[in-house]
Amino acid sequence: MRTAIFYVALVLSTIFFGALAATVSLVGGGRAWMDRANRGWARAVLSAAGVRVTVHGLEHLDPSGVQIIAANHQSYFDIWALIAGLPASVRFIAKRELGNIPMLSVGMRSAGHVLIDRDRPRSARKTLREASDRMRAERLTLVLFPEGTRSRDGRLGRFRRGAFALARETRAPLVPAAIDGGRRVYAPGAKRVRPGAITVRLAPAIRLEGAEPADRGTLMRETRAAIEAMLPEGGAGGGASG
Repeated sequence: MRTAIFYVALVLSTIFFGALAATVSLVGGGRAWMDRANRGWARAVLSAAGVRVTVHGLEHLDPSGVQIIAANHQSYFDIWALIAGLPASVRFIAKRELGNIPMLSVGMRSAGHVLIDRDRPRSARKTLREASDRMRAERLTLVLFPEGTRSRDGRLGRFRRGAFALARETRAPLVPAAIDGGRRVYAPGAKRVRPGAITVRLAPAIRLEGAEPADRGTLMRETRAAIEAMLPEGGAGGGASG
């Protein structure tokens, strides 16, 4: 029954808030209205699924709103948890394959999230440059999943170095985030949604502005260590990847 309620709510909320976000974009309603549509969508979906979100470490977010969050990834619910739980103007940089999931794709595109094609490096770089410009101009918090996909077993997967290119080039604060609980709600391949709790923990930002340029490997290792320290049992899993 809960799963049926969730899917009905997902469809209806995506249609409603997607239309609202599209309208705001067309009439130039501004970031505040887009954020309301974004959070309304996420909170409606979480409520229908019976999911509670708790966030620790909000004091580590930059007051300007301009920053990059690098988080582990266990479930589609990670996306809604971060949108609903963070006070910043959150936009995701996610893989293009999410565009193949109708309801998720509509909601993300309408709300201004960014889908990149990892199989087309030139296109991906162009998309990242545009996202960087938007981050500064609109004072956005961009969220990346360095693993590139959801963990199949709940353990922290291998990180892609390319995910850290944006942080290195923009010099924006990089905030490591650990998300726990999404897999128990809706794991990859699951057929049912289960009510539960998702906890988000934020670590102190890795400050890049004014520092010597760090290579992507160094940023990756520092970020991974911070996320592992916040996950149960250290999120034991794989290491680096290209």
